Amino acid sequence: MRLSSNESPFGPSPAAMEAAQLALVEGHRYPDDQSVDLRTAVAAHEGVAFDQVAVGTGSAALLMDIIPHVCGDVDDAEVVAFSRSFVVYRLAARNARARYVEVPTAGPATLDRDGYGRDVDALLDHVSDATRVVAIDNPGNPTGAHLTGEQLERLLSALPEHVTVVIDEAYHHFATGQRGYQRVAELSVDHPRLLVLTTFSKAYALAGLRVGAVTGPAELVGPIDGRRTRFNVAVTGQAAAIASLEDAAHLRHTVEGTLEGRARMAAGLQELGVPFTDGLGNFLTLELGAPSPPYVEAYAEHGVGVRPLAPYGMDEQLRVSVGTPSEVGAFLTASAEVLADAPSRLGATAR
Repeated sequence: MRLSSNESPFGPSPAAMEAAQLALVEGHRYPDDQSVDLRTAVAAHEGVAFDQVAVGTGSAALLMDIIPHVCGDVDDAEVVAFSRSFVVYRLAARNARARYVEVPTAGPATLDRDGYGRDVDALLDHVSDATRVVAIDNPGNPTGAHLTGEQLERLLSALPEHVTVVIDEAYHHFATGQRGYQRVAELSVDHPRLLVLTTFSKAYALAGLRVGAVTGPAELVGPIDGRRTRFNVAVTGQAAAIASLEDAAHLRHTVEGTLEGRARMAAGLQELGVPFTDGLGNFLTLELGAPSPPYVEAYAEHGVGVRPLAPYGMDEQLRVSVGTPSEVGAFLTASAEVLADAPSRLGATAR
């Protein structure tokens, strides 16, 4: 079973699958290059105007357009993000030939606290005249850390207007209403260059169809949309995404199932005495206290795929996605054996 890619184990909405199948009838035609129906649906869902929405093949693809566009030809452009943020921020900064500035976060999790806490003041201290983009994955991947609504308001109020702020809300469905988390749309503060990213890959379970959206000021969203490959969102993706937005019942089923599974995994790991970050996404981040490759292999021998995090400089951590109830059970059963001798279990105190 694959618990390594933060995919939804509950599958797409039945309405989305039907819409995608019907769209195949027009598979010999090019898709609507402007994605008018999809952008209209996203605009209505997010409470913004049509020209404040652009769509692309997942939020990762949108980031690869947004960051190079904003950085432009500025030789000393900087992109600022918290350390261990979504790796695409770094990749997009590299493509833009911008300097990638990482803001240190708190240390790894222990049994009595989550890890990788983020400090707004520390981030603001790293913003300079050269900063063109501040990118915040909220909640974060792969750490699970988040900023509360109060922290986010303080950040947006303090950032200078020359900075484009990208708030990546890929996991917001699993976070809303918990531990002070708020979406940008719920806040009482604004910023003239504020962009919000969402995706259909997580809670809507359309990872294989590649659909994401960005909302923000029309004068910023329009030029960003102009950078994308033409006809990029396929007819099946557009149709499935629209149907997904209309199926509130399936979304609720997915979110509730994910939260139940996350709580069950957290309780099981706590019982095993393994430190972890109980983040607000659809995954947990485990502390091993030793290099992760042998643990990845051991889980694989039990038929469980988990994600090593070496690309994030996290050599002794694993990320595991929430699965179906049976997959959660299989993961916990495997964990009792795989993590039995994990050094992180030694000398820790309970939460």
